[in-house]
Amino acid sequence: MKKIITDTNFLLMPFECGVDLAGELQRIVHGPLILQIPSVVFAELRMLAGKTGKNAAAARFFVQNLEKFRSRFAVEEVESSGSADEWILKYAQKNSIIVATNDIPLRKRLLALGVPVIAMKGKSKLDFV
Repeated sequence: MKKIITDTNFLLMPFECGVDLAGELQRIVHGPLILQIPSVVFAELRMLAGKTGKNAAAARFFVQNLEKFRSRFAVEEVESSGSADEWILKYAQKNSIIVATNDIPLRKRLLALGVPVIAMKGKSKLDFV
């Protein structure tokens, strides 16, 4: 079973870009997977959901549709602290895990460390970079 850890911007994509995250992840991973979400990312999503604007609407959309993800694969909240990006970098390297992000600076740092990264390709597809 493959584990994929996500950052906030990746989870906002279904609303912002119309991407079927669950379907796309299953398409490129080929098998059972566990989507891991750091607790700091969940906290950021909840905080954003309480605000107004595009990111707030996207965060509310994800929170409201979380059960849809859980119906397609396992979703785990992973206890984390501090900066989400720094925590993800350390966690991914230590645990040999795939990271799903569209954050270009984070992506570059992960790739430099040899961490596999899933990101948006084109306007509606995900793939390994």
